[in-house]
Amino acid sequence: MHAQYPTLRFRGETYNPGEMKLAISQVLQLIFFGGLVVSLVGRMVLPEPMAKFLESNQMIVLGACFLCNILAGNLLNTGAFEIDLNGEPVWSKLDSGRFPQMEELRASMQGVMQQ
Repeated sequence: MHAQYPTLRFRGETYNPGEMKLAISQVLQLIFFGGLVVSLVGRMVLPEPMAKFLESNQMIVLGACFLCNILAGNLLNTGAFEIDLNGEPVWSKLDSGRFPQMEELRASMQGVMQQ
């Protein structure tokens, strides 16, 4: 594309998944890291019944922590591949559900440039 359009500048940026998904993801990350700390260090500082619970259910607790981490990552993963030219949309993976073929992208860019 750069060879065909040498004057165009291409840049990429992170697509915002939305404030709600971002907030939920941050809470899940806090649960993940907090759970890891409690699971690994908590037996020394927690009351004995809780420490025994952690000791007998350590795999379940760690599994729940890592599940929170996976969910947080999935909330942030939009799969976006959005291309615009001077504010005009050229291609949207969110709308089409797929990446463009090079010829489709060229034709779409030509159409936007001719407007």
